Amino acid sequence: MTGSFENKPEEAEGYTNQGNAKSKLGDHDGTIAGYDRAIELDSDYGKAYSNRGVAKFRLGDYRGAIADFDRAIELNPEDADAYYNRGSAKSKLDDHDGAEADRKRAIELDPDYVDTYYNRYNRGIAKFELGDYHGAKADFDRIIELNPEYVEAYDNRGNAKFALGNYRGAIADYDRAIEINPDYAKAYYNRGNAKSELGGYDGAKADYDKAIELNPEDADAYYNRGNAKSKLGDHRGAIADYDKAIELNPKDADAYTNRRNAKSELGGHEGAIADFDCAIELKPDNERAYYFRGDAKSKLGDHKGAIADYDRAIELKPDYAEVYFFRGIAKYKLGDHEGAIADYDRAIELKPDDADAYYLRGNAQFDLGDHEGAIADYNRAIELKPDYAEVYFFRGIAKPVSQFPEQPEDAKAYFFRGIAKSKLGDHESAVADYNRAIELKPDNEGAYYSRGNAKSKLGDHKGAIADYNRATALNPNYAEAYFFRGNARSKLGDHESAVADYNRAIELKPDNEVTYYSRGNAKSKLGDHEGAIADYDRAIELNPEQAGAYNNRGNAKSKLGDHEGAIADCDRAIELNSDDARAYNNRGGAKSKLGDHKGAIADYDRAIELNSDYANAYYNRGDAKFSQGDYRGAIADYDRAIELNPDNEGIYYFRGNAKYELEDYEGAIVDYNRAIELNPDNEKAYYFRGNAKSKLGDHEGAIADYDRTIEFNPDNADAYTNRGIAKVMLGDHDDAEADRKRAVELDPALKDR
Repeated sequence: MTGSFENKPEEAEGYTNQGNAKSKLGDHDGTIAGYDRAIELDSDYGKAYSNRGVAKFRLGDYRGAIADFDRAIELNPEDADAYYNRGSAKSKLDDHDGAEADRKRAIELDPDYVDTYYNRYNRGIAKFELGDYHGAKADFDRIIELNPEYVEAYDNRGNAKFALGNYRGAIADYDRAIEINPDYAKAYYNRGNAKSELGGYDGAKADYDKAIELNPEDADAYYNRGNAKSKLGDHRGAIADYDKAIELNPKDADAYTNRRNAKSELGGHEGAIADFDCAIELKPDNERAYYFRGDAKSKLGDHKGAIADYDRAIELKPDYAEVYFFRGIAKYKLGDHEGAIADYDRAIELKPDDADAYYLRGNAQFDLGDHEGAIADYNRAIELKPDYAEVYFFRGIAKPVSQFPEQPEDAKAYFFRGIAKSKLGDHESAVADYNRAIELKPDNEGAYYSRGNAKSKLGDHKGAIADYNRATALNPNYAEAYFFRGNARSKLGDHESAVADYNRAIELKPDNEVTYYSRGNAKSKLGDHEGAIADYDRAIELNPEQAGAYNNRGNAKSKLGDHEGAIADCDRAIELNSDDARAYNNRGGAKSKLGDHKGAIADYDRAIELNSDYANAYYNRGDAKFSQGDYRGAIADYDRAIELNPDNEGIYYFRGNAKYELEDYEGAIVDYNRAIELNPDNEKAYYFRGNAKSKLGDHEGAIADYDRTIEFNPDNADAYTNRGIAKVMLGDHDDAEADRKRAVELDPALKDR
């Protein structure tokens, strides 16, 4: 905006000057009042109309400004400023043709006007709005040359560069604008947009944060920050931003569209559909909204409704390859394989390098019995995407195995046939193929890795580790190889080395929840339950639906005495997977620790109902029954647990205790014998076997067992007491008194017994 404040030698001059002064102070309302009074005194005072138009423009009253410029031009048809300023106001109202006509007239009246500072700036704006981005940039270049501190010029030149696809150049200009004025919200917003185009969503989000801090009413900043958060996987945060954008601008169809996308990512497909409905109502020709609403409907199982939306999207945009692809999927799910193939055909025609389209078309052809056509599509998918494991699997089903060896010197053929065989569970044959692939290509880390997986499936964990070692030697950044080597080491009981492997896998891929989960398991085996809980926390943070992490975190909490916390975690695990026998068993254990043996038994019952061969559940239910005095019921459960797991010393020990309580001392001794045979260091088994022998009158045998108990635990007061009693029974009163005194030393409460 330019202003030409000439004094009029009449009474109106004072008010005009007053308006001019207030304009310099930024008091546009006061400015207008001064010009109003000047015009009231002299209705033909052209400069008052012109200057009032400038003030209205600055207040955003573009129509009022145009009316004043009209009057100024009517009074003085040679007023170049009035034409130029009216053109600027028309530009703000998107009347770009009218704006350009006024600017041309201003230049006709004053040829030097074209080179003026503000003219170049506003001409740059006009060129930008007309799509002449190169011309706009040239004008802003000149403005910056004239005034290197002009913030708006850097911002708008950045916009021109952005429109030309020069995002890094745009960022440089936004950086300069912010350097000159750190509170210039638009530059932060625009820089965020440029960073988003380059995939720098974290940086973009930071810029949108600042733009919103400076201008909390900027709906576009909330909208674009939502887009950045969505790209970063923070769909809940994105939804909150879209909510705010819609609150500020309820007619923003794109905000509804993207909010529903974020809701779909979180599984809220019904809420997403409501947003798509609103987006379509606001913008009926929005093909993206139909496409995404179709996707949401498909995820809810409404494939017919999805197809209707895909149809409309294609009607609006006949070359929309993605929509043909997804319509093909919907038709396939409805059993319309021929219709699906037709859609995949069109998707491939539009995007000939889409491996997924070939793969899915191959599946449809396979289902129709066209195995040769399916193989041809799988071959093309593999050609486009050589690591497409699913395709090898399905091609293996469609192609007779005898056809694979036609290229005997092709290492890849052996490698991928090995993958297909592993997918089918034929791990021994897979190992043979990997052997040949490695023979042909000894530096193929993928073949070592896959052979390691097959060996691990066969229980050859040492052999698997050797292959993972080779894979990581060939590729030190092979995260999957470290992960599976950790699994193999855990299987062999080397949990410390497993943790080291999981550490490296996490270093390479920090967002893999399965690795945190597995590392938590290894830490738990090492007794580091707090460390295990931290890993389960992270696994759950990355995947809140991972039932196993809740279950195992519950176990770790129980080990630390937090049985209530353990129950809460098991509750969540059961909520996510109501058929998880382990979760019921573990919850039963926590309840038992809290004295709720009835509740524990109910959980063990459910675990056994889900898995009738669950040895630990029988074992634990036996313990709970024992605690309630149901010794016969406990023995029945211990019997079944031993049948399923005959080498568990603990079960024999506790069954021995139950028999002891029923005065079946001989049976108890048999069980204690077996427990000691399995674990010669089981102190308690010796102690209770000594008690049982005493009950049967075998005091010498009892003394031998108490001796062994005291050898393991010299502070076991009960062992001294009972050994002393056995010695009394044998007439050895002196030694008996010595044992009694030692027992009292260890436990003074025994003095009066």
